[in-house]
Amino acid sequence: MLKKIFFGIVNTFCVVVIAAAVLVLLTVVLTKPGEVPRLFGYAAFRVMTGSMEPTIETDSLILVREIEPSEVAVDDIISFYFKDSTFGGTVNTHRVVAVEADGDDWLYTTKGDANAIADPSPVPSGELIGKVVFVSHPLGVLIRLLSNPLIFIPVIAVPLLVMLLMNLRHAIRLAKEAAREEEEAAMQEMVKVIQKRKRAEREKQDQVVDPTQQHIDHP
Repeated sequence: MLKKIFFGIVNTFCVVVIAAAVLVLLTVVLTKPGEVPRLFGYAAFRVMTGSMEPTIETDSLILVREIEPSEVAVDDIISFYFKDSTFGGTVNTHRVVAVEADGDDWLYTTKGDANAIADPSPVPSGELIGKVVFVSHPLGVLIRLLSNPLIFIPVIAVPLLVMLLMNLRHAIRLAKEAAREEEEAAMQEMVKVIQKRKRAEREKQDQVVDPTQQHIDHP
């Protein structure tokens, strides 16, 4: 019973990991060049600097939800493409300290909580990625550790490969058992047909009268 439960958990884990990997891979492949991969309107980032501390610690995982530019309000924390030459067009995450309409667009003045001054230039709404809706420092640290091949290979890749091989072996064994059962069922069916045919032949022979046992009455 415990063995069955263990294999059930292992199978579920393998399916979840593989499905997640395929989904992430498809999301990245289908994303247009220069854009952030999104899944159901959400993007995930790991914060690399301490400009938003103590609100968002370095190495934290943040989840960013896509929103309409008009929905951004002062005090929101947003992620955006920072096209300023100082940052080289990287993704940045700062707090909104001012919002200004610019015709049909919007301009956001942003500032890191740990920074003394606001960012050098306003962020156009066209550079908006979304609003931060989730922050987790432990998950970010875990992702950083798992991104290290020295940790990922022995902790994730090797156990997952072993699980997949075990499942493959189990599937092959089940397939062989199913084939053997089908073969045995076919043989049993054939034996039944032969036995039925023999019974029919015996019954037919019993219905034939032996000529030596016939009595002929003379007039």
